[in-house]
Parts: sequence; C-alpha cells; structure tokens
Amino acid sequence: MKIAEMVLTYLHSHPENRRDIAQGYQNVVAFALPDNVLFPYGAEVFPADQLNAFRVPDEFLTEQANLVAWLGSKLDPDEPPVPTELWLTLSHVTAASELYIEASFE
Repeated sequence: MKIAEMVLTYLHSHPENRRDIAQGYQNVVAFALPDNVLFPYGAEVFPADQLNAFRVPDEFLTEQANLVAWLGSKLDPDEPPVPTELWLTLSHVTAASELYIEASFE
C-alpha cells in the first residue's frame, strides 16, 4: 500500500481522529491528525515544519475511486468533482503536534 492510499484510507476510516480544515478554495480539502498517528516513513513523508507536495499517480484515480469520490464529496456534496490530477501536500506541524494533509484536485 502506498503512502497516499494509506493516509487517505486512514482519514476516511477514522473520522473521530481527523479534524477537517476549511481552506476556502474550490479544489482543496485539508485535514489534521494528531502526530501520534504513525505512518511508514512518517518523518520522510511528513517532514517537520516543511511541506512535502507530490502528484499522486494517475492509477490511483481509478484504483481508489471510492477515496477520490469521498474527497470530492468533501468539496461539493451535491456534485463531487472528479480530478484529472490529484496532488497531496503533507507536513508535520510540530508547534500544533499535528500531521497536515491537503488534497488538491486539478
């Protein structure tokens, strides 16, 4: 399982641990998790007080259509958008003791 799938699956299946962050953009959904949630290679993929932005592989959009649809429904519950590209930005915000996750639909 790749990091994008792991992080988004965790967010989807553990709503009690996530905090939704209003971004005010039409194509961005963001979340925070407590930094005691552990992911493989956590220090690398959630760099301390820096951003790690990457494009999710195109296959993810079809192989994990349920996760993409869930993210889209967070943007617009009535007409969820379908991205042609999905970007993730990850960070460990040490001052807040949180992991920051942002998904951008392009």
